[in-house]
Amino acid sequence: MATKKPNALEALLSANPEVHEDVYIKRLDTDFTISAIDQDTFESAQKEATFDDEVNQKELNNLLIARSCIEPNFEDATLLKHYGARDAGDCVNKALKFGEIATLAQKILELSGFDTSLDKAKK
Repeated sequence: MATKKPNALEALLSANPEVHEDVYIKRLDTDFTISAIDQDTFESAQKEATFDDEVNQKELNNLLIARSCIEPNFEDATLLKHYGARDAGDCVNKALKFGEIATLAQKILELSGFDTSLDKAKK
């Protein structure tokens, strides 16, 4: 017999707010651990990546990864020094390949709730 889905209140009360996922990076043969981001973190990164009222998507992706990545920590002084980076977002840009950045950014957004389309939600 199928188990009954909880109602929305029960689902929210039992949800774990700490959502993490490992993402395998083939070139480095290791997993990066990312966490979901909240709306404030996203909006802060978006504001920081906006220049002349236009969001720089590359900068936004770098900032999202820098703020979401638990392992490695892109704010680590040794990592920043190794890549000659001015900050964590710059370190992401210098340490990772374009496809790796795209994969991580997409996974962060999915983990943060951007994976449900309207068609999926109706089912």
